[in-house]
Amino acid sequence: MAGLCLWLAGPAAAQDELVEIAEVRWTRAVDPLTRQPGAALVTAPARTPLTLWMRLRAGEAGLARLAADGRLPLRHRWFRESFAGVSAEGVSEMTDSIVLEAGKRELLGRLRREAEARGSFDWRTWSGKARPGPGRWSVAVVYADNTPVLCRGDGAPQPCRYAITVK
Repeated sequence: MAGLCLWLAGPAAAQDELVEIAEVRWTRAVDPLTRQPGAALVTAPARTPLTLWMRLRAGEAGLARLAADGRLPLRHRWFRESFAGVSAEGVSEMTDSIVLEAGKRELLGRLRREAEARGSFDWRTWSGKARPGPGRWSVAVVYADNTPVLCRGDGAPQPCRYAITVK
């Protein structure tokens, strides 16, 4: 899941790479001092902490454009698929919309200074659930206006969404 890019939607911005998701990891915990994630999870045990950690990068121009367009801060929208008996119905219910630290107005100055000094900022951010129940959980990454952030993979850009099974 490394090297995914976030793109601004719209015809004029389609070619402008603004923010890169350099790393993404499901984990149980993040060290608050180093901002580094714990061990990576492929599945997660129920009723234990679950965190989606990511490392974001952007240059001065991308950060300025996102801020000017009112598209910050980014959010993690958490979803849980509903189940009937033992099979998924395919219906997702949003449980939370969590503002990510990296795009908060009070931190933009810090990010701008880092981007000016280094050419880009490198920011670690995360959100989590304290005791998620069993099921399929996913997180959609969205802008402040709730439009999906698009990630580039092998094909056309798609909404950034990361999923994990909690057992």
